[in-house]
Amino acid sequence: MALNTQQLSFTISRTINDIAEDDWNGLFGKNLIESYGYQQALEESKLKEFSFGYLIGRRENKPVIILPFFVMDFSFHILTDGLLQKLMRKLKNIFTMRILFFGTPTTEEFYLGVSAAEDLNSLLDGSLNTVFKLCKDEKIGAALFYNLSEKNDLLAGCLAKKYFFRLRSLPTTMIKIKAASLEDYIETLSPNMRKDLKRKLRKSGSAATLKTLVRDNIDGIDKEIYGLYLNNFDGSGIQFETLTREFFVNICRRMPGVAKYFITYDKDRIVAFNLCLIKGDTFIDKFIGFDSKVAHKYHLYFTTFCHNMDFCIKNGIRFYQPGTTDYHPKLRLGAELIPLDIWAKAFNPAVNILIKLATPLIEPINVDPSLKDIEKCGLKSLTSQPAILLR
Repeated sequence: MALNTQQLSFTISRTINDIAEDDWNGLFGKNLIESYGYQQALEESKLKEFSFGYLIGRRENKPVIILPFFVMDFSFHILTDGLLQKLMRKLKNIFTMRILFFGTPTTEEFYLGVSAAEDLNSLLDGSLNTVFKLCKDEKIGAALFYNLSEKNDLLAGCLAKKYFFRLRSLPTTMIKIKAASLEDYIETLSPNMRKDLKRKLRKSGSAATLKTLVRDNIDGIDKEIYGLYLNNFDGSGIQFETLTREFFVNICRRMPGVAKYFITYDKDRIVAFNLCLIKGDTFIDKFIGFDSKVAHKYHLYFTTFCHNMDFCIKNGIRFYQPGTTDYHPKLRLGAELIPLDIWAKAFNPAVNILIKLATPLIEPINVDPSLKDIEKCGLKSLTSQPAILLR
């Protein structure tokens, strides 16, 4: 499958192994954390929800744009809650659409690989024509760019001209670390949070003998780690994908020195883990899992968070990303919201209209109840941004 425009050619590959790592890094940059190795780990992990692909634009056989994408049967009940979600679950066949997502599942935001010497708008013309043909051949109902941040303003402007429309996505979070010690960090929190956190740490210290070890692999303990992940997953209200046991093993092999496991023990028993990605001055707290029998008693969310924060401070890390969902504790712990957008285009005009009309029902504040209380808590509000730009 190829479309030539002057000296440009566009092709689609179904595996990242068709792309040289040097070519990938040349477009995405060597400092990107969730990059080539992360994509390999996802591909190799047999994730049942997704099939992966890559739009590659070349000029004289040299890649000038790479757009990773994944395809899934998406059920819109994920974007709702309460009675509406229950109704949409029952009518799943009606509210499910095959969608092509530009981006990578589970990454913190959208990353674009494009040559600085190229005109982005021109590259998008050929890229989208090629991908839209794939969508027609494979009966895909819509294409969207997933989780764009303000870093992608140029891309967003190009998409608006091509009749994509904007929806808000769930925000991600960031803590900018300025404290010289964990104690200094705790003193920066609100009086109520400071008092509550100190109380939780005292109680966990008296209830258990906790220690955390940092590992570059989970050889021999992968079964326990995956069980803890499933504990946390089953308790989550938002379930976009189910990671496999293979993923948690593969991530270490594909991202050596970057992917690290923080394993928390109570004596000899594993009670928690954090899979973290660490590179340069950034620490991404990627996936967590707790022993549900003691998670509340030991305040494992807060004890593991404080261990990670202490690690960041002692190692000169300035940016701690605790991720999406569970916003209430993250905001109380000093995180800032980073707004993310989705730019979408359904190929059936009637579906486009329906999605636009349904936008108020799929706002982020309707998905995570804690976001409804942001204004009440005196925290930064998401509602300051327009919900949708109709084109």
